Amino acid sequence: MQTSPLPPRISQRPAFLFDADCGVCQQGTDAIRKHVDPPVDIVPWQSVDLAEWGIPDSAVYEGPVFVDDDGRYLIGPLGMGSMLRRSGAPYRFVGAFMLAPGMRQLLRRIGPWMYRHKDRLPGATAACSVPS
Repeated sequence: MQTSPLPPRISQRPAFLFDADCGVCQQGTDAIRKHVDPPVDIVPWQSVDLAEWGIPDSAVYEGPVFVDDDGRYLIGPLGMGSMLRRSGAPYRFVGAFMLAPGMRQLLRRIGPWMYRHKDRLPGATAACSVPS
């Protein structure tokens, strides 16, 4: 986990940053809001000053970013797992499984590959492609 202080925000809750230009990401976060309703702010990374939050621009091209209220952040499936772990059952158990030893290492390896190929998923557009 990386650590940096967060700037003052309207909410002091953790944040889940996603790519609002990508249809797949937008559909996924819409489903998360509707079905999971996690106790985090779900916001497009395009609406956040990443430098002010201490998050390198390159991080958002590796996957969604979960930013904890203390400034630590996780990218990709590990960020998703952290967000889910804060949610109600059964989602918190899914998040715990994603962050368990073994699974965490696997997701850390395949997550970036999955995100680089999200433009091949159903509902994807050219905006879903990630710069190489």
